[in-house]
This record gives sequence, C-alpha cells and structure tokens, in this order.
Amino acid sequence: MTVFDLRCLHAADVAAAAELLGRGMRDNPTHVQVFGEYPERRRRALAAMFAPFMRRQVQSGLAFGAFIGDELAGVAGLSLPGRCQPALADKLRALPALLAATGPRSLWRVYCWTRVWKQRDAQMPRHGHLGPLAVAPERQGQGIGSALFERLCDELGKRGLTGYLETDLAANVRLYERFGFSVVARRPVVGTEHWFMLQRRREPAI
Repeated sequence: MTVFDLRCLHAADVAAAAELLGRGMRDNPTHVQVFGEYPERRRRALAAMFAPFMRRQVQSGLAFGAFIGDELAGVAGLSLPGRCQPALADKLRALPALLAATGPRSLWRVYCWTRVWKQRDAQMPRHGHLGPLAVAPERQGQGIGSALFERLCDELGKRGLTGYLETDLAANVRLYERFGFSVVARRPVVGTEHWFMLQRRREPAI
C-alpha cells in the first residue's frame, strides 16, 4: 500500500503542480481534441494553462498535494464561490505560453470549451468548484486521487457548500458518484462528452 501525506500547497510548489497536471491530464479526451495528437505538445499547453490558475488557488489556501516523501504525486484544487472562473490576469499570463505551445487554432478551441463551462457554472447554485485534480501517471491506481477528492469534499463540509464539477471521463463519473455527486447535465464540448455534476449541500463539520 502506498503511503502518502496530504498537505496544502505553497508558492514554491506551483511549478511542480502545473507540470503534474500537464502530465496527469495530458490524454484526457478534451485535451486531445483541443491541443492535438502530439502528447508533449498537450503536456506543455496544459502546464502553461494551469500555472497561473494554480498560483491563485495556492494563494487562497485551497490547493492540496499528495506527497510521497518529497515527491509530488497528486494535486487537487477547490475554488470558492465567486472565484470559479480564471481571472483575466490569469488568462493573460497563460496566453503567451499557450500560443507558443499550440497556435491560434487551439486557442480558439480553448475559448469554445471554457465558454461552455463558464455558462454552465453561472447556472449553478452558490457552490464550491472542485478541480483541477490529477495524479502523476506512474502513481495512478494507488488511492491518491480518491484521497485528494475526499479532502476536497471535507473542505466543502467545513464551509457548508454545495460541490460542483465537470469531467470528460466516464470513470470519474463513477468515482464522484461514490462521494454523493449526481449528474445534472451532459453535453458534447469540442467534440467530447462532458458530465456536469452537483453534490447536495453538506452540513458544516463540528
């Protein structure tokens, strides 16, 4: 059994967290559609996209890592109400690296994808927005993702928040259902199926 520690991420962890997210989510169906067939290109684009967003989550104290010794093996974040969508400053910071990694066609696809997510997010009740969440490929299947997700759900309970998330992986839907999430909508986004899931409001932990 893999032994790991869950703890808050700090500013010094942001680069490693963005790189892990790039590796762990590299082959998600949406990312293949948006960033193309070349795995390394997708990894670079995702790391560039997530770096400013993770920096903001770290500053809010709601970014968590799973560590095996000094190795960062998994990353999870939670955005509080009103902070679900990337700020304009985050988008501007990511833009040069994204453009260099993917080109203008992929940027248009990113816009189409995130526009759907933003519209759907705005229709939800007041909530805590879970994600991103990823585990290093070589550490998947060791219970790290479930532990990180449970940590996010505990945070929702402490704050008495409804949980909301999106996923493009059917396997994730089954995992999240075990934590009380239900599918409230599904639709194709840039050619891939997306599930939008909501968890009932949890009572604050005593």
